[in-house]
Amino acid sequence: MATSLPRVPGRQRVLPWHKALEIALMSLKVRFGRSAITSSSIALACAFLAFTVTGHDLLRGLIALNDPDVNFALQRRGIDLEETGGGLAAREMWLIGTSMVVCLVGVTNALLMSVTERIKEIGTMKCLGALNSFVVKLFLIEALLLGTLSSTVGGVAGLASCLALDASLYGRAVLTGAPWNRLAGGVAMTVLLGSVLSVMAAIYPSLIAARMQPVEAMRKEV
Repeated sequence: MATSLPRVPGRQRVLPWHKALEIALMSLKVRFGRSAITSSSIALACAFLAFTVTGHDLLRGLIALNDPDVNFALQRRGIDLEETGGGLAAREMWLIGTSMVVCLVGVTNALLMSVTERIKEIGTMKCLGALNSFVVKLFLIEALLLGTLSSTVGGVAGLASCLALDASLYGRAVLTGAPWNRLAGGVAMTVLLGSVLSVMAAIYPSLIAARMQPVEAMRKEV
């Protein structure tokens, strides 16, 4: 008569979100130098986007003031008061799109290098029972934290630099005619776009990390 073997519980464990967040923060601290380089690419791309959008909104606000002195200053700089007021020019959209693609590629490359550096760490986690989904979650959280912080810095820097530049050209009229609601919305859109792009850039590296076999990862020399 055959006897049934006792059921062995699975080795994999489901770890909570707060644990993944804790590990992600620790990883960013340990790799601060590489994180700073990646952050700078995101921040610069978002700063350029915020600067361009802010400049367009400020220009529309200055034209809406219909101040003779301001209009004269605008015309001296070659700005057509009748034609300005639409959306962003095709050239500006092309530059913004290019900067965002460069940012996306840069973040993906940095995270792929991070995966290479952390092969044994990932193998250890999987040997201890971490699910593939936890490894993916870990990299996505890292990218989200990095992207949100960097895009916030870049968005605020782009807004501030554009305000300072226009104030030096047109004086206090910039603050009077500034559409603050639109400016705040532009920064928020910049932060959201930077965060989304960072998470998108992390999808491919996180899948590579999650598909690693624990034994092979532990054998590799980094």
